[in-house]
Amino acid sequence: MTLDLFSVTVMAAIVASVASVTFILDTVFRRDSGPGRLWAVAFFCGLSTTVAYMAWSSGVGGFVSVAVGNSLFVLVPGFVWLGARRFNDRSVPPALALVVVLSIATFAAAIIQADEWGSWGGWTTMAACLVALFVAGAIETLRPQLGFIRSGWALAAVLLFAALFYAVRLVLFLVAGPTSDLFSRWFGSISANIVTVVLTVVAAIVTSVLRSQRTSEQRYEWLTEGGVASDGVMLARTFAAASADIVERASWRSEGVAIIVIRVEGLAEIRTAFGQEAADDISGACRQAVRRYAPASAIVGEDDEHRLAVCAPAPTAADARRLGAMIYRGCMEELARADSGLFPVVGVGVASTSDLGYALGRLLGGARAAARRAATTPGASVLVDAPTATS
Repeated sequence: MTLDLFSVTVMAAIVASVASVTFILDTVFRRDSGPGRLWAVAFFCGLSTTVAYMAWSSGVGGFVSVAVGNSLFVLVPGFVWLGARRFNDRSVPPALALVVVLSIATFAAAIIQADEWGSWGGWTTMAACLVALFVAGAIETLRPQLGFIRSGWALAAVLLFAALFYAVRLVLFLVAGPTSDLFSRWFGSISANIVTVVLTVVAAIVTSVLRSQRTSEQRYEWLTEGGVASDGVMLARTFAAASADIVERASWRSEGVAIIVIRVEGLAEIRTAFGQEAADDISGACRQAVRRYAPASAIVGEDDEHRLAVCAPAPTAADARRLGAMIYRGCMEELARADSGLFPVVGVGVASTSDLGYALGRLLGGARAAARRAATTPGASVLVDAPTATS
């Protein structure tokens, strides 16, 4: 069977349209304001790209359609990368500026080289941008928090495969040219459309799973862009920045500060055994307990997928331990009232500036290690990380 370019382009457009529209509508219905919104923009750009290339393959628009399609295509891996950065709580605006610059450069290259290369005008610029952005997206998906989720590995594999495909296309284009038999048969426009169909379907499934998992586990529904969730718990990067400021100012006055980490074990097993609703109930109970029982002057934030952290004034190590014990008792009381009726293992780790000094990294690391030991040590509930502390 021989496939012509227009038929394959139409097929790619139909498949990409169905996958993209489904993801976009799901984003609208969910009112997603997190990474799902950026991924929806990526799918919308992909949908627009297929329309532009269909217009070109049917003789509408000429090289202008190609230039528009190329620039929109660059935005696809760009917004996938931006969505992964948002998922990982990393800064988006600088990366967005880079993506926009690459898209504009691709459009300009297609227009400038149209007379010499025709429909291939600016293609090398587009391919180079695609490879760079696909690789950037793959690297970002392997960072925490995405790197902790197996579905994130699948997204990384998709992006790396796309980067490899376009890297090989670019090398063959430069070495053999677009009219060579090897390039046109195995890496031409028809092959590119088929690869696009496969990758679009896989990417739509994986990103949908990632968005659902992030929403159900972490409830990232932001009231503000400042990094505060709808239940009042700070985003990890917001908590880290605020804690660093508090610890620094406390060091000027030699005031005591405690970092308390609350680790909830077994949520994944509870989700598997009793369902997502039970896991959400436990997670919500712990989050509210930490906010309710932490001092009013303390700040509460996320530290990881299954960890919360508190930064609070504590003149002495004994005061810090009492705060940790109070928060632990609050978690137990909230879990006892939860509808699930389940009790996961909760470990509380405490680190105090009176023991460890005013280095935030040392305080957080010590509190995390103590929380891990508390969660895995029989009979332990609250442990203090200090040079003289014993478990």
